[in-house]
Amino acid sequence: MKGKEKMTTSQHRFRIAVLLLGMALLPVITLSQSENKDLGIVRVRYVTIVVPDYDEALNWYTNVLGLEKVEDGTFAPGATPSDPLQVGKAAANKKAKRWLVVAPRGRRDVGIILEIAKPFSPSDSIHNYKARIGKETRWVFEVEDCRKFYELASKRGVKFVETPVDQVWGVTEAMFEDLYGNVFVVESFRPKPGSSSR
Repeated sequence: MKGKEKMTTSQHRFRIAVLLLGMALLPVITLSQSENKDLGIVRVRYVTIVVPDYDEALNWYTNVLGLEKVEDGTFAPGATPSDPLQVGKAAANKKAKRWLVVAPRGRRDVGIILEIAKPFSPSDSIHNYKARIGKETRWVFEVEDCRKFYELASKRGVKFVETPVDQVWGVTEAMFEDLYGNVFVVESFRPKPGSSSR
């Protein structure tokens, strides 16, 4: 038989199960103190998978793979801390972007963001979103302090494609590239007004 054989459903499910098992075990894998302590990486929070269609992807990940939808909203420019998803205004906004997260049933410690191939912010334009479909995932690391991570990692020669930004949904985030051009997001939670820091 010439060419590649088509992957069976069970083979596809097995590959996805291996990916999910790896995600579940990642927080357990400990880096040596000298490699990670001073940068403050706490855990993997999200993995982003770029997809061509939200509903098609949601159907596959929930009905075929058996994950559950844990977050579903819409981001739109002009979001505020009191209404970060701009739900009412987002439907009519052409720049709005859906925030869709699935996870293994009963798990909230790590999620898979299903992201459509569409830039959202000016910094996104440096990434060719359509070319990323099926080829790349984006990891989101939770860190103790995003600005401190940025400062220390920059001194080590890490190339940042987005400097720390305070997002209206309560995190400070930055984006960096590894030596191969893979993009990673780091984020830390900001204390809510009137509360003590974590």
